Amino acid sequence: MDSYNGALFSGEFSEDEETFYLKRVKNIQTQSIISQKQLQNLYHYLMNQNANNGSCTITVNDQIPVLLAPEEAQQLQQELAAILKVN
Repeated sequence: MDSYNGALFSGEFSEDEETFYLKRVKNIQTQSIISQKQLQNLYHYLMNQNANNGSCTITVNDQIPVLLAPEEAQQLQQELAAILKVN
């Protein structure tokens, strides 16, 4: 497994299962499994949001809404690009 520790996301990517084990979003600890397809969908969502220079909301564990400022949305998009390159 390849580890990733960014400013907003941290976790481990399993190439065998094509999943990302998310351990942290911003300052919220979690234990979520995200498929490669879900990572790609989130990346494209952030691309659209960043094109509009707006803030956006993502959810952690489908329960906790996390507001991302425009700068954080751009940062997360960059982090997802780095995570997706691992695969």
